[in-house]
Order: sequence, then C-alpha cells, then structure tokens
Amino acid sequence: MSYYPPAQGGYGYPYPPQQQYAAGAPIPGYPVMQQQPPPHPQQQGYYPPQGPPPGSAPIGAPGYSYYPQPQGPPMHQPPPPPAPYGYPAPAPPAPMMPSVLPAVTMPVSHAPTMPMQPQSYFAPGTGGPVPTPQQDAETIHRACKGFGTDERSVISVVACRTSEHLASVTSVYKQFYGRDLVEVLDKETSGHFGRALHYLILPPIVLDAELLHEAVVGAGTNERCLIQILVGRSNADMAQLKNMYYARYHKNLESVVRGDVSGYFEKLLTICIQGTRDEFGQYQYNVEADVHSLYKAGEGRIGTDESHFIHVLTNRPDAHLRAVFQQYQSRYGKKFTKVIKKEFSGWIKTALCYLVNWIYNPAHCIAKNLEKSMEGMGTDDKQLTRLLVRNRAQPFMNSVKAAYLLKYRRSLRDRVKGETSGDYRRTLLSTIGEPEHHH
Repeated sequence: MSYYPPAQGGYGYPYPPQQQYAAGAPIPGYPVMQQQPPPHPQQQGYYPPQGPPPGSAPIGAPGYSYYPQPQGPPMHQPPPPPAPYGYPAPAPPAPMMPSVLPAVTMPVSHAPTMPMQPQSYFAPGTGGPVPTPQQDAETIHRACKGFGTDERSVISVVACRTSEHLASVTSVYKQFYGRDLVEVLDKETSGHFGRALHYLILPPIVLDAELLHEAVVGAGTNERCLIQILVGRSNADMAQLKNMYYARYHKNLESVVRGDVSGYFEKLLTICIQGTRDEFGQYQYNVEADVHSLYKAGEGRIGTDESHFIHVLTNRPDAHLRAVFQQYQSRYGKKFTKVIKKEFSGWIKTALCYLVNWIYNPAHCIAKNLEKSMEGMGTDDKQLTRLLVRNRAQPFMNSVKAAYLLKYRRSLRDRVKGETSGDYRRTLLSTIGEPEHHH
C-alpha cells in the first residue's frame, strides 16, 4: 500500500523553494530518486508576466466572498518541470500586480540556485581546485587511521564541499574501505563537533528525515525544528521528504507529526505536509480581497479567525502573498508579522511568523533564526548547527550573511566565532565559507 505519490524532482528550500537536496546525487543505501533532465534555461529567471485569462474579473475587482474562491478556469500554463530536491524551484510566471498597488519593492533575493552540473569549483579558503572524491576519501581515511584523529584534515574535506560532492566521497569511501563514512566519523568524533560533521556528511534529504525523526521521537517535541523543516517547503521537496521518511522509518510522516502536536499548530503542519499548494499561480487571486478578509479575520473583529489566516498563508503563491503583506501594511499601517504576534500565541505564532518572514525574504528569515539561536544566556548549539548546515548552499549562504550584517550590524562570522570554540568553531566557520586562518 503506497502512501505517497511517486518521487518527483529534487528536494529543497525556499519558496521559490531553494532546493536543498543535491540534484540526483546518489544517496548511499537509499533507492535512487528519479533524475530530472537539466532545467530549461528559462527556469533561472522569472517568466515574463502574464495577464489574467480572458473573461475573468480584473485582479483588483471587488465582489469577493469571505473565502475568496479562485476565479475562472485554471490558467492553462503548464507549471515548470520540478527541480531536484532542495533546489530553488523554477520561478513561477510572475502574476500581474493590479495597477492600484505600489510596486513591490521587497528585495527578493531568493534562495540558491546551485549549479546543476558539477562545475570545477574552488575549495573555499585555499584558492585551489577541489580534489576528486577519491582524494577526499583517502584524506579522511588517513586522518582516522591509527590512534587519534586528525580533526583538521577531516574538517578540510567535510566542511568545505558541496553536499553533491560529499555524496560521491561517501560512496567512494565505502567502495575503497568497506566502511560507512557516517559511522566512521560518528565513532571518531563527539560533542558539538561530532554533531556538526554528522549533519554535514548526510545528504540533505536524509538529514531532514533524521532531524524530523529526532524532533518527534521520545519525550518532548522539538517544535522549532519541525517549523524550520516543514514550513515553506516546495511541493516537490515535500513529496521527496515524505518518501525518504517512509523509506527510513517505515512510518507515515504526517501521522507521526500529528501524534506529537495539537491545535492550530497541528492544522498548519498538516497542511504543509500535504505539499499541494498552488505554487505557480494556476488560479487568479485577488490581493484586495485577501487583505480585507485577513483584516476581518484578525484586527477587524473581537477574537481571531485562526483558520482563515492559516488557509490564506498556506494556499496562495508567494508572489501573491508578498503583494498582500505590502498592501496590508500600506492600508492598515502594520507589518504583517506584528499582526500575527498580536493575534496568535504559542507555537502557531512562531510558525506563522516564520512562514511570513520566509515568504518575504528567506535569507532574512534564516538570519533572524540564527540570531535567536545565539542570543541570551548560552547558545542553542543544535539549532545553530542545523541552521548553518541546512542553508550552506551557495549563493544562498552569502545572502544570509549579508542579511545578518544588515540587521545586526556585525558579521555572522564574528558572531559564530564568539559563541563557539575549538574544532566545532573551525567546522562552522568553514561551513559558512569563512575558514579560520592558520597563523
């Protein structure tokens, strides 16, 4: 009995989903996902905007019910082909903004489009070309042989390569030495340092499945981890993630998560796990109507219609929602995150704020979460490592560093350096492409 649709293309993050999982990289010990042909060049940029279909009401027209229904027949625009796991999904055709709206000026520096074919890239900090997977496997083998471990050699490979390259290193290592690289590193290292290497060496889709499993298994639930992995994912990513979770743990991801959370938070995560939102604007939505209905569901009444907020934020395309947030702010003078903070409390508040920030600007959203993991007494090392490793793909990490500098007036490098030490610090700094320089 199959729980899921067959695996689709790649797996990844932002929305335009920065797909995080390597494009078709072999994942040792797991069924190979179907590989997609390389994307059409058109996928890189935004498609030229297209107007509403003939015969449908103009976008700004009034006369919408409380739950605005999608208008007219679906737009017959084939959705772009799915991207490989974790990569930014191809950009949707940009919907035409009604003329009454101010132009959306959000800096939409959306998440990374990593190169699909391995290019001859350079090892950060060394200036030289990257060694082959065979050479890297030998380096790690030498570093772990005999008594003690040469941590710096291990860091120089594991923290300085793309996840696709590391997937090849893992399979070459098993071929050469007959051992599982993940197990070898787990045995040789421990503590925060060991955890960072473990997160780095796993393929992104496997890491996500493992983090979700840890978040719900045993006593207590790691809600923040659930939010960062499940909220704002592309449909293609979510399909692959559900398949991977089932392949590893023989359990249905949705039922596991629902058994661990409750209330509106459960409702939100359940919708996210469906992975069926209208990502590319197949239907025409009315910005005015959504702004009005969100006001009526929150500030414009006593109490809150939580379900309506969740419905709109999880079912509309991102470009449309950015226009809604912009319009809401110019009409009612309040940032949309402020509205959510006022109307909600508990984990549903955290989750919706994360979703709104993610839709606005993914890099800015990750920068805020990084600061949250380091502020106050003591650092949440698990969260810090998870955020840096899962978002390390370039050029997205550069956008995160720029957003962090802009918001907190100090570099992410200095902040991480001040909160960590030893091999753990060296690993995280190499992960964000700012290795410590040996004097």
